[in-house]
Amino acid sequence: MNKMQNKTELRELLDRHSAAYPLMELQDMVKLIYQNEFGPGHMITDEAQSLRRLEAEWDTITPDPSRSLYEPVGNGLVRIHLAAVRRDELPVLNRMFCETAGYIEGSYDDFLDKLSCLPGYAPDADSFLSDYISEGCPAPGHSLTYREAYRPAYRVVMESHAGFLRLIRTLRSFLSEKPDLTLAIDGCCASGKSSLTRLLASCFDCRMIPMDDFFLPAALRTPQRLAQPGGNVHYERFKAEVITPLLSHQTVVYRPFHCHIMDYADPVVLPPRALTIVEGSYSMRPEFRQAYDYTVFLSCSHRQQITRIRRRNGDAVLQDFISRWIPMENTYFEFYQIPEACDITITT
Repeated sequence: MNKMQNKTELRELLDRHSAAYPLMELQDMVKLIYQNEFGPGHMITDEAQSLRRLEAEWDTITPDPSRSLYEPVGNGLVRIHLAAVRRDELPVLNRMFCETAGYIEGSYDDFLDKLSCLPGYAPDADSFLSDYISEGCPAPGHSLTYREAYRPAYRVVMESHAGFLRLIRTLRSFLSEKPDLTLAIDGCCASGKSSLTRLLASCFDCRMIPMDDFFLPAALRTPQRLAQPGGNVHYERFKAEVITPLLSHQTVVYRPFHCHIMDYADPVVLPPRALTIVEGSYSMRPEFRQAYDYTVFLSCSHRQQITRIRRRNGDAVLQDFISRWIPMENTYFEFYQIPEACDITITT
């Protein structure tokens, strides 16, 4: 996205917030722009201390289940309103907050460029910004007027986290009505499937089954097999060793296949749990779906996908993803209409 598009979206964001909060001052607009560029604005060095601060703040507010869960601050970030969050959700919200703080970097030059949108919103904008910039652009707080009028209490997190929190609520609702649940998480590589699975594992009594454990052994990697949409997983073995016991609520036992040694590892034994998560691309093949109670597709832009794979795996491996793995995934998604088949799609 170019700077002109960024500024257009930022002005629209400022207009929406000004309409929602008529007493908003320039200081509050600067804070909004700061969060738009830098997210929470600082690294969290002590997650436990961050949680204690969050719990202490939550104890000072009046919970309001009717309050919207979040509002956008742009650039893929949102404010999660504490009034809309239950106390037992605070640990997961804090984890999201800390993860966002560690992920979002921001640019001082881009921040200054975004601040240039403010003249026109108030007659003293130029003077205000001149003083603010001369001070080194510190992380701003809300104005006293804003605090007294609106009592802001929130945490800035990635927008996808709002979707994750809604998913957690959905799963808890299902589990209140039945003893166990099987969830499938499919989606693009580098869309955050493993991260979401780890987050859910911190919230539920669960067992996790990664599709990476079922890639094909060398003997089955024929051109004919790899030409099949979704054929590069050992779907026959997955159906026999995972889907069949899931359907009968039994212990799952299988030997994961490790690509780095091209061989099977020791058996994994997974007794029944309240939540079973099947995670990874190709988990939504049609012959598996009867075992699932709820299904999620994680999506991300191609640009984000490339950036994340480069950061995670390096340029050499990235080329392999571009030439092989991403096209194979896309063929599978399109052939089986995977996004459309899932209960929800979350963009990360």
